[in-house]
Amino acid sequence: MTAEIARAAGELLGTTGLSGHRCAIDSIVAATALGLARPVVLLTSDPDDPNRLIDEPERPKDERVVVVHV
Repeated sequence: MTAEIARAAGELLGTTGLSGHRCAIDSIVAATALGLARPVVLLTSDPDDPNRLIDEPERPKDERVVVVHV
């Protein structure tokens, strides 16, 4: 993980109000996904927190990170 991803992950946690080790890991994955060239699909068995962390209402729908429950 880079310092930039760690900072972005912390900002995501602060913005969403999520906390705890499980959410910290989700925020690192979310920050990584948000920094990638699109399209991006994030596969997870628990989509609730990632969906909150990856919310991008300002982006067109076809450019957003897609969270898929597997």
